[in-house]
Amino acid sequence: MVRPMESTYPRTMHATPPARALAAAAARYARARADRWAPVPAELDAAIADDAELGAAARRARAELCATLVQRLNDPRRHYLDAVLAVPRERFVLPEDIAHSADDMPMPLDVDGRATVSAPHAYLLTFGLLELGPGDHLIELGTGTGYGAALARRIVGPAGRVVSVEIDPSLHRRAVRLLATVAEEPDISPVEALLGDGRVLAPKLIEGASVPPSRPIKIAVTYACTSIPEPFERRLPEGGCLVAPVGATEEQQELVRLERRGTVLWQTSHGAVRYVTERTSA
Repeated sequence: MVRPMESTYPRTMHATPPARALAAAAARYARARADRWAPVPAELDAAIADDAELGAAARRARAELCATLVQRLNDPRRHYLDAVLAVPRERFVLPEDIAHSADDMPMPLDVDGRATVSAPHAYLLTFGLLELGPGDHLIELGTGTGYGAALARRIVGPAGRVVSVEIDPSLHRRAVRLLATVAEEPDISPVEALLGDGRVLAPKLIEGASVPPSRPIKIAVTYACTSIPEPFERRLPEGGCLVAPVGATEEQQELVRLERRGTVLWQTSHGAVRYVTERTSA
C-alpha cells in the first residue's frame, strides 16, 4: 500500500469531462459522514455500489486512467488495463475520496497513514514484475480494502487463485464485503481473504500452495519490510517469485524481485519507492 506522499504524478490541475462527471456524481458522498476516519458502514458501501450514475461516470474516468497508465508504464499488458477498467476503484477508497478514485495516486485509509489504496500503477508494476497471468496462484500480503486483490483475480481468471492477508480487522471486514460486491461475474474467482499477520501466515500459505510445477507461486507484498523475511526465502519453491518494497527507512525503500532458481535466490532491484511500513502482531 503506497503512502499518499509517495505519488510521482500530481493531480491534474484541469479536470477532464469524465473527471468532472465523476466529481459531480461523487459529491453526494463527500459529506456523508461526520468522521472520515470512522469505519464505513455496510449500508453506505451498498449505496455506492448501487449508484448507476456514479458507476458510469467512474468507468469513463477509468478509461482516461488507462490511457495515462499506457504512457507511464510503457505499454503495460492489455489484460492488466482491462482489469483497471473493470474494477470499480471508487468502491474501495473512502467515500470522501471517490471524486479522485480514478487518479493514479494512493488514497489514505486511516488517519495515521498506515494503510492506503495504492496507486493503480503501483499494482500494475508489481504484477508485471511477477509476470502475473491467467491460471496463476497469487498470495497478496496487505489486502487493505481489497482493490489489489480485485485486480489480481481478474488477471488470473477462473483457473487462478488469489489469497490475500490483512492484519487490520476493520479493513479486513470491509475488504470481504467489497470483494463480494464485485464478484458476481462468472469469469472471476472469489478471493480467499484472511485476517492475520502476513509475516506469520505467509510461510504456511507458501508451503501449502497446491499448484502444478508450470504455475509456481507468486507473492505480492504491499507494505515495506526492512528485509525479506528469511522464512519467505526458505520456503519459496522452484520458480516461485516474490515482489516487495524493501528498506530500512521510508527514504531508502526499493522495489525488490526475488525468484528461486534451483538452490539460488535471484534478487533484482527495480527502483525507489515509498510504501507504508509493515505492521506485525508482535
